[in-house]
Amino acid sequence: MASSQKPFRVIIVGGGLVALTSAHIFSKAGIEFILLEQHKDLLPDIGTVLTLWPPTFRIFDQLGILDTMMSVMDEINLGITMSADDGTIYSELDPNPIVEKNHGHRLQITSRPRFIEALYNTLPEDAKSRIKVNKRVVNVNVFDDEVSVECSDGTIVKGSIVIGADGVHSRTRQCMQALAEGKPPPEKLQGAKSPFITTYRMLFGNIPIPLGLGKGRNHECSTERVSTQVVTGQNQAWFAIYEALDKPTSERVRYTDKDKEAVIQKWGHLYAAPGYRIRDIYSTHVGDVGLIHLEEGRVDKWSWKRIVLVSDAVRKLEPHAGLGYNSGLVDMVVLVNMLRNLLETEPSPTTKELEAVFANYQKDRLGDESAVHTISIRRARQTAWLTPFNKLMCKYIAPWINLAYIGVVYIWGPVVSRVPVLEWLEEKSLAKTLQIPYKYYPLTDESRHSKDHGSYRWPIYTGAVTVAALTAVGLQYYRRI
Repeated sequence: MASSQKPFRVIIVGGGLVALTSAHIFSKAGIEFILLEQHKDLLPDIGTVLTLWPPTFRIFDQLGILDTMMSVMDEINLGITMSADDGTIYSELDPNPIVEKNHGHRLQITSRPRFIEALYNTLPEDAKSRIKVNKRVVNVNVFDDEVSVECSDGTIVKGSIVIGADGVHSRTRQCMQALAEGKPPPEKLQGAKSPFITTYRMLFGNIPIPLGLGKGRNHECSTERVSTQVVTGQNQAWFAIYEALDKPTSERVRYTDKDKEAVIQKWGHLYAAPGYRIRDIYSTHVGDVGLIHLEEGRVDKWSWKRIVLVSDAVRKLEPHAGLGYNSGLVDMVVLVNMLRNLLETEPSPTTKELEAVFANYQKDRLGDESAVHTISIRRARQTAWLTPFNKLMCKYIAPWINLAYIGVVYIWGPVVSRVPVLEWLEEKSLAKTLQIPYKYYPLTDESRHSKDHGSYRWPIYTGAVTVAALTAVGLQYYRRI
C-alpha cells in the first residue's frame, strides 16, 4: 500500500520546449502539475531555427494540436552540401518524399519563438494558470513523501516529484547531485562544473531570404574545422557558423559583441549558400546575433529519490542533426507513460516505487538514445571537419555512395521507427501503410501495435552493415591520427 494519501503533484522546473510540451502531456494524462520558469516570459531572446522529425508530429496528433503546430512549420524540400571554400556543390537531396513514405510525416522546420507561442496558445486555460514565471530555483529538498522547491523570490512550492527540464546548466541537476553527495548545492550556477564538453561554438541569427535562393532549403558548407549553414523557410531564413574551438572545454563562456564581430571577420569569406558568402549574409541580419557553446555529452545519473531529469539536463546534442528537442520530448513521453501506469495502481506512490520507475525510464531511454547521441556526434564532425577522414567522407565518399539517402533510410529510418508514443491517447492522422512501420502504436489501437516487422528487417540490417563498415574504417583512421 502507498505510504501517504497526498494528491500526486509534479513540479516541472524549466519553461522551454520540452517543459511546455510536457504541460500538454500532463494535462491530457490528468496529472496535476506546476511549471516554474526563471525568466519573465517564455519567449527566447533570439529566434533560432528548430527541426522537427516525424515522431514528434505523432505526439502532436495525440495531443490534439497537430493542425495548429503545422501552421507554424516550413518544409525542407532540398538539402544541399557544398564546399565553404569555393562553393562547389557536393550533393543534393530532397528528403521529404522519402521521409513521408517511410514515416508518415515530413521533416519540418520552424522559428523557435513561433513554435513556443503555438505550444502555449494551444494549452487549456487551466494548464496556463499552472505556469509561473520569474521563479528561479535555488534549492530542492526531498522528504519521505514529498519534495519542496525554493525559489529566489522566497516562494516554496511543494509536490510529489520534481522533473528537471531546465536545460544544459540545470539547477535541478546541481541540487540533485549535491543531495546525493550529502552536500549543499553550489551558491551560484557557475559554482558547479559542467558535465558536458564543448568542441564547437555557433554564431547564428535571422535574415531575410537571400535573393535567388529557393524556399525550404538547407545549405550546409564545409571546410577544415568550420561549417556554415543557411536554412530558408517560407518567409524568413536563418544562418549559422559552426567553429571548432582550439581545445575542447567544459567551461561556460559568455561572449561579447566584440567576439561576434571577430568570428565574422575571421570567416566572412566562406561560402554559406550558392552565390553567397558569410559577409554577404551577415550584412542583412535582423535583430540580435547569438554566439554560444554547443555542449555535447550525457550524465550518468538521471534521478535521485523523488528528482528526475529530462532532455538537455541529462544529454546535450550538437544541433547539426536537429535532434535535441525531438529526443527530449521522447524522454517525457517514456517518463509519463511509466508514471501514469504507476499512478493507476498507486495514487500516492512511495519514494521506492518512484525510484524504480525512474530507473526503468533511464534504462529504456539509454537504448535508442545512445544511437541518437552517436549519430549527432558524427553528423557534426562530418560537416565541420575535425580530421582528414571527416573531410574525405564529406567531400568524396558521401557523394559517391549517396550517403544522404543511405542516412535517411538505413540510419535514421530504424531509429525513427522505434520511437514510442503516448500509450493511452488515440492517434488519428498517421498513414495506414508505411515503408518502415513503427514499432509502437497507442494501446487504444491494439490492431496496429506490433513489435515484429520482419519485412523491413533485412534492408535495415544490410544498410546498417554498410554504414558500420565505413564508420569502422573511419574510427581506425581517426585513432591513428
